Amino acid sequence: MASKEQQVTEVIEGLGLGMAAVGATRVTSTKADLERALSHAWSGWEHSGDYPLIERVQKPENELRAGINGSARRTNAAVVWRESGDSYVVDIALVNRTPVEAARFVGRRPLEEWVLLAELFLSALNPGDVPVSDVKV
Repeated sequence: MASKEQQVTEVIEGLGLGMAAVGATRVTSTKADLERALSHAWSGWEHSGDYPLIERVQKPENELRAGINGSARRTNAAVVWRESGDSYVVDIALVNRTPVEAARFVGRRPLEEWVLLAELFLSALNPGDVPVSDVKV
């Protein structure tokens, strides 16, 4: 079984992939807004149980936010979250890769499932302003 850190890294990278796939690569870095959106996404995503070490903690959104905060320091990451002013910017770190291509480097989950997580996350940040994906793989 993967460690909690490995599970958090996979989820954070997958969330970033899903966001990039729907064309949303910038979100707030405000702690309260970010944690609220992560909590909403995590509790509504049907695959959260596949990450038992995150699921077991009292506040999974804290673990995920910490993963976002530490993302820019990771080497060999497929997706990196970089802080830019009052926002985080998602960067697909694998040069010249589309989200579909990069998804092969983030666990075994298909991009469509990451898109669902991203849409839940984005809907909590920007109610009524979330692109509905037509991602085809």
